[in-house]
Amino acid sequence: MTTNHKSQILILEDDAYFRNQLESSCPEMADIEAVGDVSSALGLLVQHNFDLIMVDWHLIQADLLSFNSTIENFQPNVVLMSLFTVPDLANVISAMKLGASDIIWAAQDPKAMKEKIIEALSVPKPKAIAHSFVSKLAESLTEKAMTQKTSLFKARREFSRTFLHQILTQQNLRRTQLASLMSVSPRTLHRHLSA
Repeated sequence: MTTNHKSQILILEDDAYFRNQLESSCPEMADIEAVGDVSSALGLLVQHNFDLIMVDWHLIQADLLSFNSTIENFQPNVVLMSLFTVPDLANVISAMKLGASDIIWAAQDPKAMKEKIIEALSVPKPKAIAHSFVSKLAESLTEKAMTQKTSLFKARREFSRTFLHQILTQQNLRRTQLASLMSVSPRTLHRHLSA
């Protein structure tokens, strides 16, 4: 986290006590928006850029598709944390599968909460990938596939491998970082890169 950038945090939690606890656990150098309902959160998500979004996992279940779509379209590089009054394994796993980097629960030690929030804010944000690069890559690989009469499966595999190699070099990422961003194991990423 750079010192000249004030972090932007959104907290969506309907339990007022837990919400206040989270606000007081946030670093002083962060601007915080704390709301108790999904519609208010969705309104903020389309208007502001956030570095960290903490959401009550059970609260978003009724409108999960809309919430996830808003995150994907308006907050593509945000770090997402799920909030639980009492975490249970099945819901924690579901939250992680949908992109949560970590969880915080109501009975957690405030010091541990603050450490998790600071850690989430220190995750480096990937640089935006130029769309023109992706278009050129797609065009050149399409032309090559047409010339060589490559099967769709083989052409798609080559595009994926080339694209992933470009992301690694352009974004200056380690393979483990890219695997984490893609929510796959480093072994799975290695398989795609060497296909």
